[in-house]
Amino acid sequence: MTRRHFPASAVLWMAIAAGGAPAIAAEQCTVGGDAKGADFVGAVTKALDTAWSCEGAYKIFETCQLGSSGDNALSTIVLSKCEPRFQARATPAVKAAYQKAREKCSQIAEKNQGSMHQGQAAVCVARASRDFAAKYGAKR
Repeated sequence: MTRRHFPASAVLWMAIAAGGAPAIAAEQCTVGGDAKGADFVGAVTKALDTAWSCEGAYKIFETCQLGSSGDNALSTIVLSKCEPRFQARATPAVKAAYQKAREKCSQIAEKNQGSMHQGQAAVCVARASRDFAAKYGAKR
């Protein structure tokens, strides 16, 4: 009696085709307020302002992003939490690498029209700031 082995990806695709969803679920925004209205933006802004850490602020932003140019203002709050952790002590090479990462993010909005792409660029910049703070920042 011989056994056949299926690749894991084939099993996953068969489960999806059968109507099942993979077990991986995206994190949901836990900030209150009505969906994407003024109350929501105010609640997210307050949550970002009161976030204890760079990582915490980024997680809130990542899960509660607006998907529009409104994300630029929210990204600025994340940057204010993350950049101070590494910029004062950063070498010129680290500063140059950070600037290059930010410019690469900005190209998302420059190459594509629409508010949605501005939001994607804002999230990218915030992620770069979070990543540099984690790698080069002061450990708290």
